[in-house]
Amino acid sequence: MFNRRTVIKGTPISGGIAMGHARVVLPGDVELAEITIPASRVEGEIEALVLAVGLTIQEIRELMESAGKKIGGPVARIFDAQLLIADDDEFLNQVKSEIRQTRRNAAFVYNNLVKSTTAPLKSSPDEYMRQMATDIEAVAQRVLSHLSGHEKTDLKFPPHTILVGKMVTPGDVLLYRQRKAVGFVVSEGGQNSHMALISRALRLPVVLSRDSCFDIANNSRLIIDGTAGEIIVHPTSDDWTEYQKRRKRQGPAAITRIRKLSEVPPTTADGRPVNIGANLTLRGPADDILAEQGFPVGLYRTEFLYLANYDFPDEESQYDYYRQIAQKYARSYVVLRAFDLGYDKLIADAVWPQEDNPALGWRGMRAMLDMTNEFKTQIRAILRASTGKNLKILLPMISDVSELDRAKKLISQAKFQLRKQRIPFDEDIQVGIMAEVPSAAMTAETLVKKVDFVSIGTNDLVQYTLAADRMNSRVSKLYSAFHPSVLRLILIVVEACKKHGKPVSICGEAAGDPLALPLFIGMEIDLLSMNPARIFDQCRFVKKIDSTMARHLLASVKASESQQQVINMLQTYKSELEKKKPFRKRK
Repeated sequence: MFNRRTVIKGTPISGGIAMGHARVVLPGDVELAEITIPASRVEGEIEALVLAVGLTIQEIRELMESAGKKIGGPVARIFDAQLLIADDDEFLNQVKSEIRQTRRNAAFVYNNLVKSTTAPLKSSPDEYMRQMATDIEAVAQRVLSHLSGHEKTDLKFPPHTILVGKMVTPGDVLLYRQRKAVGFVVSEGGQNSHMALISRALRLPVVLSRDSCFDIANNSRLIIDGTAGEIIVHPTSDDWTEYQKRRKRQGPAAITRIRKLSEVPPTTADGRPVNIGANLTLRGPADDILAEQGFPVGLYRTEFLYLANYDFPDEESQYDYYRQIAQKYARSYVVLRAFDLGYDKLIADAVWPQEDNPALGWRGMRAMLDMTNEFKTQIRAILRASTGKNLKILLPMISDVSELDRAKKLISQAKFQLRKQRIPFDEDIQVGIMAEVPSAAMTAETLVKKVDFVSIGTNDLVQYTLAADRMNSRVSKLYSAFHPSVLRLILIVVEACKKHGKPVSICGEAAGDPLALPLFIGMEIDLLSMNPARIFDQCRFVKKIDSTMARHLLASVKASESQQQVINMLQTYKSELEKKKPFRKRK
């Protein structure tokens, strides 16, 4: 057990900061007593089992309804799999038969059969199979809790509790959130597990720590940073003060503060508008605030529609989801990125191959161009939802003009099919590409002519340019959007877009970095799309920047020889600006 301040480096699962006290309550492997029962009690055990399963089915249906209201249909369908498992008559009959043959208690027999079913699934290389094992265990926990009389609904804990344990199910996330839990530390799970999707939708921080999770004692004071993947046990008062400031900047309050902005888009000190947008993955609390303030969505990731069920959704469910998004943001617009699957979002399964170097493998448009039916289904759904003329299509991971040409041909085919069926859509819907591969940046002059807009994905552009993975602690210090080579690639794309009159945006993490803000203003970027938690501070900072001075700063940065020179220059500039009050126009 940790007796003094300890920093644990884990894996980020769901972003944000949680501060509170640990409660180690989540179950690990269930070990139940084996009880021999007389023949007269066999049918009573079976009746208790049937009742427990019935209560579990009722609970899952209630969870599905609750998730549908809080998050939306596609994510709520995560509970479909659990409902099918709970209502599996064949498995239930097998348990009944075993109880009758062995004359053992229902809980013991049920648990043993669950373990024998999940064991091969948990060791499978197929991510879908491993997720199925997790869903089976989640259902089993509910059934066994009803059989034992120890339902989770009886658990009570004070506000600001951080739950610590082996596994969190999607139902746990919803249940414990209602009881005011503020975050989770787990020893099992993954960034694309169902638990992770639900947690991110509800903006609950989660950190995975496989080795140190159960070294955290009950009631230990904790800070967890779900973005950095760090856990601080027994933090100092300085830690507490610092993270309170960070949480205020990054947490739900940062979203709520967007309502206080009086000017959207914000303008620089010399009166130049700077368009700010949001990067989104799931429907959630931020949508209403962003939509009511008129912010556009510069990047809406659609991968979770696949990850929710490890299968491509049909056209109707996609259409319904995209239509709701378009209606929500009727005052602005939404850029929907086509499925960007592969690399960090998936583990090898029946569809996605095992790759030695997945970052350089079958991902993004490379995969979609080999899966044309799935790609055209998504495009048809987006087109059908575009009648309000506020949706745009973004193609990820374009590295060559031939990929762009093939993608545009498939989009044209989808349009032709809809016209033939007399289904309305936005005939002028804009199609853009993500410039996130150095080859795309270097050939921007050619690519830009063939699209309506370009979005620069700085996260991957930095990774591929500097050969540094930001999630790898050994090389993450090399990862920086301020390296001169990265800035020159960004400028190549921007200059090509300006030359041909095409809008250009930044949608990587750099868009929300206050150090980078004056550079992007100096480059005259058309849209900065960022994590919603960054929007308020960036809008306020815009007001302190003079666009003419930003262009002079950019000229100096372009002449810099090293990353550190760039950072030093930007830090000096930012420090000077922070001494000034926001510029107010005279009436």
